[in-house]
Amino acid sequence: MILLKKWAIATMSTLSAAITIAMLLQISSAAIAETLLQKIERTGELNAGAPQDSMPFGFVGKDGKTQGYSVDLIRLIQRRLEAKFNIPIKLNLQEANVDNRFKIIEKGEVDLMCGSTTITQERLERVDFSVPFFITGAQLLVKLSQIKQVDVNSTLKNIAIAFIPDTTTDQILRQIYPAAQWVPVKTRQAGLAKLNEGKVKAVASDGILLIGEVVGGGFDPAKYAITPRQPITTELYGCILPKNNPEWKEFVDTIIVSPENVKIQDQWFNLDQGLFPYLRPK
Repeated sequence: MILLKKWAIATMSTLSAAITIAMLLQISSAAIAETLLQKIERTGELNAGAPQDSMPFGFVGKDGKTQGYSVDLIRLIQRRLEAKFNIPIKLNLQEANVDNRFKIIEKGEVDLMCGSTTITQERLERVDFSVPFFITGAQLLVKLSQIKQVDVNSTLKNIAIAFIPDTTTDQILRQIYPAAQWVPVKTRQAGLAKLNEGKVKAVASDGILLIGEVVGGGFDPAKYAITPRQPITTELYGCILPKNNPEWKEFVDTIIVSPENVKIQDQWFNLDQGLFPYLRPK
């Protein structure tokens, strides 16, 4: 009788442990199967990244807060999520930069990153992208007084040009002008500083970002020039998204092509009355 009782207790303990494991596995499976939209609805939070050194897309304003077109786009996405789920959605905005913008998406730290990131086939192997929200291209920023020294129709042999490594500008322009003296810098701000100090003759980056650096730095735009007038490359910017979340991508894409986003773009880039007038390449 005692042995039978011990056997029953042991059996019940084993069964209890098995049920617990099964429940944990069920919870784990549910978490794995949860889509990003479902996670946002469950947590009531949107985790997003935006740059702080890419004026006019993301930069630190006079109030110390991150602002820019990309931030306004993210806030539009936040409002659309609130309307979709009929609940308040808290926006957790963190800084994204050239070094971490893909990692924070791959690690699941943020749900999207909107900035000045070019969509490329190579990058699509790591992450997903929204539809493009902006078009620009690689150009050179030079001092107006030295523009004749930087002839983009030549080989630019021995011309010192500042550039940011591991960008599409780096990958393409250095192949076009291998004879130039390429000087790596961490940021466009550092490149502009070298230009002003006479250490380089030009700074290579996307035209819109070069203009933003001059304006944001408080320099006189009339003393600088962007060359060539038509960008050397075509850069399509999109928001970085996690892979394998088609519903989330569709949600973001729909917002990007919406009239509300067109209105925000006009507020920033309209040639007549925008905060940052810019003629985009065709």
